Amino acid sequence: MVVNIGVKVLYEMTVWTGDVVGGGTDSNIFMTLYGINGSTEEMQLDKKKARFEREQNDTFIMEILDIAPFTKMRIRIDGLGSRPEWFLERILLKNMNTGDLTMFYYGDWLSQRKGKKTLVCEMCAVIDEEEMMEWTSYTVAVKTSDILGAGTDANVFIIIFGENGDSGTLALKQSANWNKFERNNTDTFNFPDMLSLGHLCKLRVWHDNKGIFPGWHLSYVDVKDNSRDETFRFQCDCWLSKSEGDGQTVRDFACANNKINDELEETTYEIVIETGNGGETRENVWLILEGRKNRSKEFLVENSSRQRAFRKGTTDTFEFDSVYLGDIASLCVGHLAREDRFIPKRELVWHVKTITITEMEYGNVYFFNCDCLIPLKRKRKYFKVFEVTKTTESFASKIQSLVPVKYEVIVTTGYEPGAGTDANVFVTIFGANGDTGKRELKQKMRNLFERGSTDRFFLETLELGELRKVRLEHDGSGYCAGWLVEKVEVTNTSTGVATIFNCGRWLDKKRGDGLTWRDLFPSV
Repeated sequence: MVVNIGVKVLYEMTVWTGDVVGGGTDSNIFMTLYGINGSTEEMQLDKKKARFEREQNDTFIMEILDIAPFTKMRIRIDGLGSRPEWFLERILLKNMNTGDLTMFYYGDWLSQRKGKKTLVCEMCAVIDEEEMMEWTSYTVAVKTSDILGAGTDANVFIIIFGENGDSGTLALKQSANWNKFERNNTDTFNFPDMLSLGHLCKLRVWHDNKGIFPGWHLSYVDVKDNSRDETFRFQCDCWLSKSEGDGQTVRDFACANNKINDELEETTYEIVIETGNGGETRENVWLILEGRKNRSKEFLVENSSRQRAFRKGTTDTFEFDSVYLGDIASLCVGHLAREDRFIPKRELVWHVKTITITEMEYGNVYFFNCDCLIPLKRKRKYFKVFEVTKTTESFASKIQSLVPVKYEVIVTTGYEPGAGTDANVFVTIFGANGDTGKRELKQKMRNLFERGSTDRFFLETLELGELRKVRLEHDGSGYCAGWLVEKVEVTNTSTGVATIFNCGRWLDKKRGDGLTWRDLFPSV
């Protein structure tokens, strides 16, 4: 999900550790929050000496992006320390400005040995005793291509992205096939009891390059949401290999279902009509929607004293089944008299203020700022035509339309003595449409990131949109791990647009602030 980069809100967070033997932990704890308006990056919870002990609640004051209402929380521990396990009971978030409360329940171990044997959990947000997300299970079918050397011995992982966030890292471990990911085989994996991601839009696939034959040619991945009984296809048809193709082992794929949209026969539209103060009506209203692909049939709202729609200052909501119209460009609105009824003069005009239309299948929203008086007629010859004022494309729909793009990444190392590094270097590029995930910057037979050098790399990912941030980091390995980074330049090779991220700081445990990672932002 795209991260909201707006204002931050002050929250009080209370964490309850369970009353079980060994329930406290020394591990580092990390949190990611998801809401209706985006998601946060992963944040580390401050681990003081007395925190996260058995049968204890700990309170934090945190600044969190304004993405509420919250939908879910992901908690991860690193499994390090003398007590690497933790029994998490529940977490409460309180908005310090409004007093709004959101509860997250877990009541189990984060452990590699106990409970669900996982170091990561997801908890549904509960507001006023109502769960904010639905639960489902996913079935993932992975088809390896039918070409020479297509199979892999490596360990494979995926992240599924949808309109409700992402799944987190899922390891593809247990398949019906004993020898997974063999040439021309299909392997199926089941993931029960997961929070629903809604309409799926993107899949990230990668492997750890281990085993005798790690290179892999992937044909496609099908992800079935078993609650919705809907399957989303991600067409791949490429190598994930250090020695084949472009040498990348991480790929992002848009959902191929968007290619089926053109063949979609029917869908449902939600129509929200706001009546202004300039005139109400007890008569009927009719609409026709004009799309790029089709024109809808007439939608007649039969008003009555019982229904009492279209009163001054009110908003009325309707649903309308129609052929799929594509992008909606305009709509026709008419004000039609009911038969055999005396009409008072005050009802001769109806003040339609705004109309909002949501295409329910993909979540795209179309706004019409009408603000118009529509006279009452006994025939359909008179109507008003309104052009769309604003369109909000859903995250899922937007991501599905993206195409793969190659980005050129140029890293300049500083000139000071000891500026170069022997460590393994990684980059994550963040844009308006998401991020690349953590990518290693590596080339065969080259000594990279030497003092005063400029190193060039190419990464392929789905088009990121406007670039917002680059995270540069290293793993601290090698004889001389410390690194002075001058700048990073990222160029979209399709558009030629280059973005420069100045740094001029050390990534070194022994210098400066001791950090081995930096978040870099576009230079003005």
